[in-house]
Amino acid sequence: MLRVPIHQAKPGMILAVDVLHPGRGFRLLKTGFTLEDLVIHKLRDLDVHEIWIEYPHTEQIETYISPLVMRLQGKVVSMIADVFSSMHDEAYADLEYPRYKRTLRDMIESLVSEPQSAAYIVETSGRGSNALRHASEVCFLSLLLGLKLQGYLIKQRRRMRPSDARNVVSLGLGAMLHDIGKTQLSDDVVERYETTRDESDLQWQEHVQRGHKLVTGNIAPAASGIVLHHHQHFDGSGFPTLESVQEDPEEGPRTLSGEDIHVFARIVCVANHFDRLHFQGDGSIWPRVRVLHEMLLGSLTARFDPVVLAALPMVVPAYTPGDRVLLSNGETAVILRWHPEAPCQPLVQVFEENEPTPQNANQKKRPTCYDLRERRDLLIVQQDGCDVSPFNFRLLTLDTNAA
Repeated sequence: MLRVPIHQAKPGMILAVDVLHPGRGFRLLKTGFTLEDLVIHKLRDLDVHEIWIEYPHTEQIETYISPLVMRLQGKVVSMIADVFSSMHDEAYADLEYPRYKRTLRDMIESLVSEPQSAAYIVETSGRGSNALRHASEVCFLSLLLGLKLQGYLIKQRRRMRPSDARNVVSLGLGAMLHDIGKTQLSDDVVERYETTRDESDLQWQEHVQRGHKLVTGNIAPAASGIVLHHHQHFDGSGFPTLESVQEDPEEGPRTLSGEDIHVFARIVCVANHFDRLHFQGDGSIWPRVRVLHEMLLGSLTARFDPVVLAALPMVVPAYTPGDRVLLSNGETAVILRWHPEAPCQPLVQVFEENEPTPQNANQKKRPTCYDLRERRDLLIVQQDGCDVSPFNFRLLTLDTNAA
């Protein structure tokens, strides 16, 4: 199987994975469907960004695809769409919080039972800069981080029983609703932020208090706290400021920092920044490896809990199986398998230029493969037309279970 951007889709290609509606999550096309021109145009109109097609000798990629997880992803996306629709229609709508929790719990259980599928629970809701896509991906990524950081959650929530401390349903719910307050802002304010990404915009900053007001009393404090504090930074540079009593009255309002920020809000802060960097305000899309490099090694690093940050490249592949990349020897290759301990050194298969069609799908010749962990003379230099050679990195050696 091979992941193909929709603009590269051609008639005759055979779907290897169901195609889901990017905004509602229901199935549009079944596995095994042979693409036609009209269907491809309709998928483009619906903002379907990519599809999976049959391709020889790539069976290893199938281990990352779970029909169950995909169906539950679709339910979560549809649920988030309903939330935003309700909030636009009526500011204090009676939202179905128990149903949201049940759906998230099902999603979490599926990820625990099929952990390999975690590589593909992001980027399921299109490529636009809309609220639905952002909320969905921040929710999914936050859940992945929470499940990866189970030991850390126990140590950070030490007053709770371990089973309760590890429970990430409230994390998923708060992440899903983290930007719900922007439904109460004017379109001008939202559009200005989406274009400039200026977080010093005081009108934009109001979305955290407004969102917190909407959800307080309806969801657990750990979840509502995410809505209020997901822009608090580990180094104290975030917002909102607190009007709490100070030891020194002259000190004035302050922000939260370090472990004064709830660990769930710290996780969502990382997930939120990842998605905002991935999908830039000018409409461009940074490769995941560039985003990871910027967050791990760039000027933003001090904003993040270092333990949460160290877990990020363990749950988000720098190069995802199914991606096509250019190697430093000039060959085009397909990512077959990623190694969490070596994110920028995956197993790759040299790409055959013949287009995968029903006529050649069963070709027997085994292609050349390279494990880049063993080939220090090779590295990935280009992905989706972007030069990624400056952004390859080695994983931070930090214990994600550390206190």
